[in-house]
Amino acid sequence: MTGRYMMPWNGTRSIFDEMDEFFRGFSEALRPMTSRYAPVEMYEEGSELVLKVDAPGFEPSDVEIKTFADRVVVQSKVEQKEEKEEGRTYYIKRRSQAMNYSINLPYEVDPSKAKASFKNGVITIRLPKSEAVEGRVIPIEKE
Repeated sequence: MTGRYMMPWNGTRSIFDEMDEFFRGFSEALRPMTSRYAPVEMYEEGSELVLKVDAPGFEPSDVEIKTFADRVVVQSKVEQKEEKEEGRTYYIKRRSQAMNYSINLPYEVDPSKAKASFKNGVITIRLPKSEAVEGRVIPIEKE
């Protein structure tokens, strides 16, 4: 008998319990990939929406930010190649790093007035609210 064994049925577990345990093994194996933190922080400050995006290892010149009325797209791709030749030994070291976020905003902003800064590996994007979102105060006329 190679690889297959018959196990006695003790009646205490159903086939559904066995299936749950089987699939739970898959979800536990994938947990390190699915439990990563979101490197984006979003909050309001006055009449601006502020986004902070973690970008360690990137330079400001490597990052492209596109602003739209309803979303912000942050993209970057860095490829570095280091080559060394010592005698008869040839050494190549490659490093590739990419970032691609499309962040949906809770309300419309004015993309033409957006500003971005970079400090200690964190990109801060300031997006003023659209005039349509802020609304306009109108005076009440007495009749």
